[in-house]
Amino acid sequence: MPKKTPNPYSRDCSKTGEVESVSEAVGGDSSRRRFLQKVSGAALAAAMVGQGNARRVAIAASPVRARAEITVGSRRQLLFDDFFLGRGSAKYDSYPHNIRWTLGKVEKSSNQSLLFADKPWEDSIAWTCVLHDEGRHRLWYHLDKQSARVKGKLPEASVCGYAESDDGLNWKKPLFKHVERWGFRENNIVFDGGPDAWSMELGNVFKDPGALPKERYKMLYPCWESKAIYGAVEGVPYVGQGGVLRGAHSPDGIHWSRYPHIFLGRYTDSQNVATHDPVLGKYVAYIRDTSTYGDLDVGEHPVKATRRGRAVSRIESDDYRSWSYPELAFAGDFQDGLGVDFYNPGYAHYDGAENAHFLFPSALHHRDGRLQVQVAVSRDNRRWLRPTRDAFIPMGANGDFDDYWISVSPGFVPAGTDHLALYYRAMNTPHSGAVKHLAPKGRERRVGMGRVLFKRDRIVGIEAGPGEGAFWTRPLLFEGRRLVLNAEPTGPDPQLQVELVGVGVEPAYRSSRGKYMADAPASGHTFEECIPLTGDVLDGVMRWKRGADLGQWSGKPVRLHFRLRNMRVYAFQFVG
Repeated sequence: MPKKTPNPYSRDCSKTGEVESVSEAVGGDSSRRRFLQKVSGAALAAAMVGQGNARRVAIAASPVRARAEITVGSRRQLLFDDFFLGRGSAKYDSYPHNIRWTLGKVEKSSNQSLLFADKPWEDSIAWTCVLHDEGRHRLWYHLDKQSARVKGKLPEASVCGYAESDDGLNWKKPLFKHVERWGFRENNIVFDGGPDAWSMELGNVFKDPGALPKERYKMLYPCWESKAIYGAVEGVPYVGQGGVLRGAHSPDGIHWSRYPHIFLGRYTDSQNVATHDPVLGKYVAYIRDTSTYGDLDVGEHPVKATRRGRAVSRIESDDYRSWSYPELAFAGDFQDGLGVDFYNPGYAHYDGAENAHFLFPSALHHRDGRLQVQVAVSRDNRRWLRPTRDAFIPMGANGDFDDYWISVSPGFVPAGTDHLALYYRAMNTPHSGAVKHLAPKGRERRVGMGRVLFKRDRIVGIEAGPGEGAFWTRPLLFEGRRLVLNAEPTGPDPQLQVELVGVGVEPAYRSSRGKYMADAPASGHTFEECIPLTGDVLDGVMRWKRGADLGQWSGKPVRLHFRLRNMRVYAFQFVG
């Protein structure tokens, strides 16, 4: 768990609410007795935090002892990392071998942009954010228009535009009279950053079901503000550039109000992303930052670190007002090389499986100015790793609107029964700083929005080639009677088999360290009795000669031992 560092730039500028007593927080006598039974005496020294009507209690509960088994119940589980994999043993020839993590296949909806700057108040678009909400697709996007600068006057610059679609492909821009910009009173602009903001850069919009109705929709964005703001907010230090990270709220996604709080006292370029994590019980945001390399802190001549390039940091909050100080979450490394850094997070929570979080950061290759999308995964929304360095979304063909720049917009969007969509910002010219002679000659810059579709669960999977591969899981506790797998063939003569291994059955006890002493293949569910899966299945039922029923093992610790050839497996689930 990351260290909680106070954010000196995050300030609550509004009046806080009253603080409850512990008695009020835990209810009546019976509730209080149950409460006292669950926490230690030291836990009663709780930090009481009040924020308006949303009152919270922070109490340190007694530590929960971790168990050896992974309780999967009947929930879908993704195989996008090594969390479920056991180290294996010689006795059962169960060491992981001949396997690798590979990316699933995506299909582009079009080789043309789905969104254009086609209104008189816009001549440029950038970051996009799409939600499937109340039966329709809703799009918030960054729009701008070049205008003459007037000396001594703050310019009118970027704002947030809005559009809607029935199919996620064809977009309409409704007209409002919320924000007057560039002389246009009627337009599709829904937010300009709030008081003192002369330019904002859309991060994302997300829906917060647990919030008050007036704050049901939330936005994260950086903006440029006049310097006068720092004289009005007590305790916030002067920042020369006048750039800050902020948030806004809305009851409907159309009418927006800015929070008075400054989330971070600097401008975080790129598409920052915020969400509410119900497991952590916190708001989490991923923002632009930088990473370093090359420091040396030994010997007589220490060496200062030097800048590697763009990276992604993480901040969190209990109330979407006061935020922790940024801590690095994802950055380029030695394997990427010094010619590559990462531009935007592209965070998305996968609702279809348990503990599944994704980043889709764009690897900026400085020499040729291309941005290619990679995949990072996490189970706790804190620690991140990359199973592979391959590109998830292929670059467009030469001359397409997305042949140089692809940046994934935050969030998965449903696209039919068994498919999901990711939207992305695209451009057909190199990022600034690229070697000039490598850039296409005479090309007019085009910025647009694309979409890719993929089958559910199929982002990262475990694959074996023509040579048989194998792995087995750590001990699992499941509920249900059948095992279903999401898998697809990757070559000729594909095959996927599973053996059920009972844990702690020879003999049935644990050592003093709590580890199981022995495993044994379950009679009737061995490789020899397994009927292989060979086709493309989203919920392929695993069967053995005696059938598919695993009910006798429900609630008992087991391992799954996989053997596969020319197959990729993405997910497993026990069902009734």
